Amino acid sequence: MDELKRLIDVVARLRSPTDGCPWDSVQTNMSIRHYLVEESGEYLDALEEGNDHAVMDELGDLLLQIVLNAQIAKDEGRFDIQDVARSEADKMIRRHPHVFGENAVKDKSEDALRSQWERIKHTETGYSERTSAMDGIPRHIPGLQRAQKVLSRASRTGFKWSSIDGVIGKVDEELSEVHEALQKGDDEALAEEIGDLFFALVGLCHWKGFQSEEVMQAAVRKYMTRFRAVEREFAEQGVDMKAAPIEELVAAWKRAKKTTK
Repeated sequence: MDELKRLIDVVARLRSPTDGCPWDSVQTNMSIRHYLVEESGEYLDALEEGNDHAVMDELGDLLLQIVLNAQIAKDEGRFDIQDVARSEADKMIRRHPHVFGENAVKDKSEDALRSQWERIKHTETGYSERTSAMDGIPRHIPGLQRAQKVLSRASRTGFKWSSIDGVIGKVDEELSEVHEALQKGDDEALAEEIGDLFFALVGLCHWKGFQSEEVMQAAVRKYMTRFRAVEREFAEQGVDMKAAPIEELVAAWKRAKKTTK
């Protein structure tokens, strides 16, 4: 049996207004949009853990989101999963003339192929209408990732620091402005300056070729590992962390730093 067709049929049945699922049948593309982000995150977790069974399971959940969104569009007479697949296949063939075209590309370096990819994209509907390097950057992606895309686009136009000294200087400048806002007691200005500091730090990641979202995720994982070590220490002592003096918590944190490299 064609398992992909089976999944499509299952989703179509779930969407049936007469004998389907009451929840699935009333969903819209907008009402389920956040599930795509959630399932993507769970897939990435499984991938990092190296668990093939979980990776397969989470890819299935992602596929379900694609099939379900396409089925909703089909039910509304807009397009269906075949249109989605056809559009993507056509796009991949169009953007890879060095693979599917008649003329072989002499320079197949990463930079040359990326330039070719961008040139082809800008001839397509939607892309050709863009007037700014900032156009087309997704709004609904993590803030750090979006900031890095913004900086990447800007750098392609030549709008970038000439040396890392400028990048570090910007971080220092924004940090000093955070201190100034704190001293003034202006929370609105403080929130804005913290945002500018985050953006400057993303600029440092971009300069060094780091993915800011991955850098932040690594920092979060490190914090969680150390915090769990502190929790275990207090649990083994039979002490309630909430009742412990801050000095003891800090001391436990320092011990955790030494033991959770």
